[in-house]
Amino acid sequence: MPDKASEVDITGEDNARTIVPKSQRRKTWDVSIVAAGYCIAMSGLFTGAALMAGLTLNEVILSALMGNTILALYGGLVGAAGAREGLGTAMLSRHAFGRQGSKVVGLVLAITMLGWFAVQVGFFGNTINALFPDGGFLAQSHIAALWGGGLMIATAYLGYKGLSIVSRIAIPAVIITATWGAIVAVNSHGGWNNIASIKPEESFGLGSGIVMVVGSFAAGASAQADITRYAKDERAAWISTIFGYMCANTFVILAGFLTSVSTGTGDLPAAMVGLGLGAPALIVLIAAQWTTNDNNLYTSSLGLSALVKLKKSTIVLISGVVATIAGFFGMASYFIDWLIVLGITIPPMAGILIADYYVINRGKYSFGPGVRYNQWNLTTFVSWLIASIAAYNIEWGSGAINALALSFVIYIVLSRVELFRTMGNIGEYYEDSTGF
Repeated sequence: MPDKASEVDITGEDNARTIVPKSQRRKTWDVSIVAAGYCIAMSGLFTGAALMAGLTLNEVILSALMGNTILALYGGLVGAAGAREGLGTAMLSRHAFGRQGSKVVGLVLAITMLGWFAVQVGFFGNTINALFPDGGFLAQSHIAALWGGGLMIATAYLGYKGLSIVSRIAIPAVIITATWGAIVAVNSHGGWNNIASIKPEESFGLGSGIVMVVGSFAAGASAQADITRYAKDERAAWISTIFGYMCANTFVILAGFLTSVSTGTGDLPAAMVGLGLGAPALIVLIAAQWTTNDNNLYTSSLGLSALVKLKKSTIVLISGVVATIAGFFGMASYFIDWLIVLGITIPPMAGILIADYYVINRGKYSFGPGVRYNQWNLTTFVSWLIASIAAYNIEWGSGAINALALSFVIYIVLSRVELFRTMGNIGEYYEDSTGF
């Protein structure tokens, strides 16, 4: 059996294709702050604003806590597997999906995360221009998209170390300035008691609120192993995942709700500028976008590393520049509907991975030179397809969670069928020393 504790990073590229050595594992707080940076995003602010339309303050708090509990649970299962094995999501999928099949997983993750990187870069440029219309050359939409994309590429290029550095600085800045902005907004609307007494004209119910919270980050939680592979153990992975969702994601959702109720907009930076807090608004916008979008590019590069034999840093540069250009020209907005469809196809991938790792293989994978994989595991792809189609057509609940639950059950059932066990596995492959 190969030595999982090998301390040699053959690629020299952030262990993109090899097990993260024990000597390079990071402290629990370090992984937690990266996980928080992953979760603190502008999308969370807008989720909070959307909840205003049909929920009271107490219902929003419950929706945020319960929705993030679901995200932390299945994200934690994926993340714990990543920490135990020291590998990201695409590499973990080699056993469940097959050696060639795992490249499909990597491609889906890469396209989805890179697509959202491009969308967010364009959004960043537009928001900078809207907040500071008289800000000069650097505040022009296209120019802001370029320099914003450059910031995000820079930390993703540095790998996990880069994510950690920017998160340590950005997360405290976001928490302080966002809290300040939310307090000012609430006070301008008559105070906390007044906010708590507001009731929507028509409630859409606590269940719908939970679905909205889960759906806002379902794809991200499915790739949690990319964040926790540097955790020192499973316990650290669980702590960091729970911290990211229960604390960071809940925080931004509530900030978005309070701002929306107080000022009529869930765009916290815009509200802060309207309240005379221009500099803090800029900090919130840049930090929140930066810490999430560099993670999007980082996850995308890990997925692409499973497909092409290039240095991870080279992949980050090429893909990041292409996505930034797409954001610069506004092309990314045309991809949103397609990206939403892909967002439904990623959670069933996570459901299959959880089922294969924890149920079929009882929490034990082997990786490294000499390990045998099937080239393709058709059982996973049949399960993936059925779950995705079914979830897309089910009109109740969250499509992402429906897909994840269906894929988990379908894969376990089909794996017990003799026909799929004998005919579903195609070809074989023995891993070499490069991990490629």
